[in-house]
Amino acid sequence: MSEENPEFLIDKASDADTDGAERRVFEEFLRQRGLKFTQARRLLLDKVFSMHDHFTAEQLLDRLRTDGIGASKATVYRTLSVLLECDLLTAHDFGEGALYYEHTFGHDHHDHLFCLHCKTITEFRDDAIEEHQDRVTGHLGFRTLTHSLKIYGVCKGCSDEEPGLVERYAASPGIVRHRS
Repeated sequence: MSEENPEFLIDKASDADTDGAERRVFEEFLRQRGLKFTQARRLLLDKVFSMHDHFTAEQLLDRLRTDGIGASKATVYRTLSVLLECDLLTAHDFGEGALYYEHTFGHDHHDHLFCLHCKTITEFRDDAIEEHQDRVTGHLGFRTLTHSLKIYGVCKGCSDEEPGLVERYAASPGIVRHRS
């Protein structure tokens, strides 16, 4: 779905310009809870909002260290927790044993493709899928507050590079094969 259908793909780097509003939201959230906007929190916020991909806490810690920023693991986890609580971040569990974070403040809703082989996460939006979900929930009288669509499979790059990969993953325990 990548190169053949670029209209579905999301480019977070150009998706939204928040003009620094995330900092104001974070500062106000901390102030209301009697917490300080420390140097470490500011550096973490700036780093998170400069990244336009999904990341784990460990990956964030590695990137901070690469940039010469000495933040402890505890500070990273605590700050991620606060950023989640004030809705500046979203966390996704792709079944890999770690949460993947993304900044969603100022960005439109989107869904995810997750390659089981290379672990690449591709963001996409398809209005027809969204409309269908709205029809289904409306028909059932279900009032949707939020939703998350994650599609698991093997990306084109991996399947082209390694024939038989899709079949190997399809035979894995816990995989309920999608009807084709």
